[in-house]
Amino acid sequence: MRCAQLRTALSARLDGEPAGVPDRRLDKHVARCAACREWLERAERLRGPLLADGAGEPSADWTAKLLARLGTEGPGAVGPGGVENGGAGEGRPGQGDDGRTR
Repeated sequence: MRCAQLRTALSARLDGEPAGVPDRRLDKHVARCAACREWLERAERLRGPLLADGAGEPSADWTAKLLARLGTEGPGAVGPGGVENGGAGEGRPGQGDDGRTR
């Protein structure tokens, strides 16, 4: 499984959604892969302010900024709404055309 696929699972896990990958496998990969470990740490830091303000769901603008800061805007990337940009990232499962999680 590629890092991008595991990052999608990690993102789902952070959001309290089913990751589709056993936690043990995710944790083992993060322990061995410095790039995914850094990605997860950044995602957790960026997620903190959202949780602190008590908002229900992030806006499309906030989501786009988060994905940009995580480096998913490049060739092969999947941006908000699951639209492929051509970068190394992956969109989250369960996203519809409006980019919001179902």
